[in-house]
Amino acid sequence: MEYLTRDELVRLFKVARDHNKLHHIAMLVGLLHGLRVSEMLAIRGCDICDGKLSVKRLKKSRATLHALRFDSDPLFDESPLLKLAQANPDATLFRWSRQYMDIVLKRYAALAGIHPSKAHYHVLKHSICVLLWQETHDLNAIQDHVGHRSSSSTLVYLRADAAQKAQTAIAGMSFGGAL
Repeated sequence: MEYLTRDELVRLFKVARDHNKLHHIAMLVGLLHGLRVSEMLAIRGCDICDGKLSVKRLKKSRATLHALRFDSDPLFDESPLLKLAQANPDATLFRWSRQYMDIVLKRYAALAGIHPSKAHYHVLKHSICVLLWQETHDLNAIQDHVGHRSSSSTLVYLRADAAQKAQTAIAGMSFGGAL
């Protein structure tokens, strides 16, 4: 399972924001709320109320209600969603196709110097789950955040963290000198 590191996320969101602020906010919403691309594309203005986003999940996941992130760093600030939602209360906020978003993310990832294997929209969901695991070590927190009904769906993120720890350990190993 691929995910983006914090550094890669900063680079990706900087490129996206520099090119198209609407693309940037669509990607940011996907990251922060652990959305599939279809879930992000289905957000309507009326799904945002009182600084919260009501997420209608797909694939039998549970619906979730998340506070929007208001941040002094514009790369990670969702406040532009409020104005967008007010202007489009009965319409979807992002009127694109899944395929279009895939092309957009691949383009921005390439410009940000991110490996092509990580250049797909679903990597944003994987990334927030790994970051949540690293911050909380709480499987239930991740499960609730992304609406998984089964903890087995969430366990994959622990494996990704364990794989990274193994790679870091190998990179730091000493093998006792030259051959």
